[in-house]
Amino acid sequence: MSHSTLRIGVTTELYERAGARLREVAPDAEPVLLHPDGSWSGSPDHLDGFFFSEDLYYLPDAAGAFIGLLSTARPKWMQTASTGVDHAIFAHLIDSGSIVTNSPGVHGGPIAEYVFAYILSHSKRLPQHAAHHNGRQWSPLDSVELAGQTLGIVGYGGIGEACARLGRAFGMRTIATKRRPPNDDLLDLHLTPDRLQELLAESDYVVLCCPLTDETLNLIDADALAAMKRDALLINVARGRVVDHDALGEGLRNGSIAGAVLDVVPTEPLASDSPLWDLPNCRITPHDSCHVDASYLRTAEFFFTNLAHLVAGEPLEWVVTDIELSDPSLGDV
Repeated sequence: MSHSTLRIGVTTELYERAGARLREVAPDAEPVLLHPDGSWSGSPDHLDGFFFSEDLYYLPDAAGAFIGLLSTARPKWMQTASTGVDHAIFAHLIDSGSIVTNSPGVHGGPIAEYVFAYILSHSKRLPQHAAHHNGRQWSPLDSVELAGQTLGIVGYGGIGEACARLGRAFGMRTIATKRRPPNDDLLDLHLTPDRLQELLAESDYVVLCCPLTDETLNLIDADALAAMKRDALLINVARGRVVDHDALGEGLRNGSIAGAVLDVVPTEPLASDSPLWDLPNCRITPHDSCHVDASYLRTAEFFFTNLAHLVAGEPLEWVVTDIELSDPSLGDV
């Protein structure tokens, strides 16, 4: 892949924040900048590499410009800041002969903290306390002690492991589904995926950390919701289509479960007329559970590591193939 002058595409934000690092790793490379409005500084044709950094997920004009480029001049290599690669553009790149590399395990810590922010909010009844505060109402509330509660993790990879680690710190019982026994001692009980109903029935908090596959599409349907405890909280940090949202809405309305926290939905952004917005026991966030400044820079280091390999003519790391379109930080079910 090497020749006299490497042409590397990055966003203007990445270049502003880490341009010095790029020049350090590849001093002779020609940066080709993609601006937020979708325009380019320099021709994007014949790119040796492109970094699909986190900011691109929230810049529709810029992301659209890159996707449009794929039909005429795909880059030879693309590094993505995400760990999941189930979007069609990744499959298209792989099918067309480009190398795609990802950033496995980079978001486990921040996402686990997000999960526990909502677990604590639910168990300590923070929304109710806030409502009482706003109404100048002195009304003591009973809350739940996390010690002894069961945390059920559906899909046990890097994110699930980070959740289990926090669960153990709070004295929770931790159980998870995973095809193969895990290599750590964080779980009180390992279950194979065919025992999902058992996990759902035993868990006070169910965290979805599984990749989107044919097997996990609408995994949490009406039957799954019916198997859960009525006072259980469902948290989805996996993919939106892992949950049947029609069934979830009905389950939240009829009290099949106590509540749901959704950082992902089937189609993003969630339409303003979605009935889920109106449910008081449903919390929706805009797929930002991993958004911390340190995470942005950590994903950039994956890119710079591979860029250094490219400059040296060495094989790239974290290469995704057409049979590995999954998220290594998410569980294998």
